[in-house]
Amino acid sequence: MTAPAPQSSRLDACISPAARDSLAAGSRDRLIAQESLRIRWHQLFDRIPQLAERLPDTTDLYEAFLEWAVAAGRRLDWRMHLHFLEFLEREGIALRPQDHIELLAASAARWFASPEHRHRGLALTTGTTAPKVVVALKGHASLERGRVKLAEVPGLYPAPGIRWSLSRSGDFAVLTWSPL
Repeated sequence: MTAPAPQSSRLDACISPAARDSLAAGSRDRLIAQESLRIRWHQLFDRIPQLAERLPDTTDLYEAFLEWAVAAGRRLDWRMHLHFLEFLEREGIALRPQDHIELLAASAARWFASPEHRHRGLALTTGTTAPKVVVALKGHASLERGRVKLAEVPGLYPAPGIRWSLSRSGDFAVLTWSPL
């Protein structure tokens, strides 16, 4: 019987294919890590079906993305799709404006479910989508439905990079952009 891997190794293996591969083949820890990675694959690609259909082998791309994200210290929270966009651009993968919008909308959808943000609004843009932004607004009441839409912001000019802005009230009259 194989001794279980240390706790930190088991946790690393749930977000790093290289760490998963360092676990004993067929071990319970490796199977759990593999399932965790499969769940995260679905979290990433199920929300971007049009882009995923056009990408080369998503398994290899996904594993390269995870290793890059871990090495770069990127959090794979609601910003996971923003980081994936950053990774795709760094890899030189040709993206259309619609791909940017799909990735921004996927990030906004994950933001809705994020328990760490009490803000009511989120705006996301890239140099490719400006002057348009993806805007996400949570409802006022807990059962009120949120919305994600593409909107044009007058005076917003294309700028390099991926930017986001949070609004406590959901009013985007003045946007304070944060770089990724």
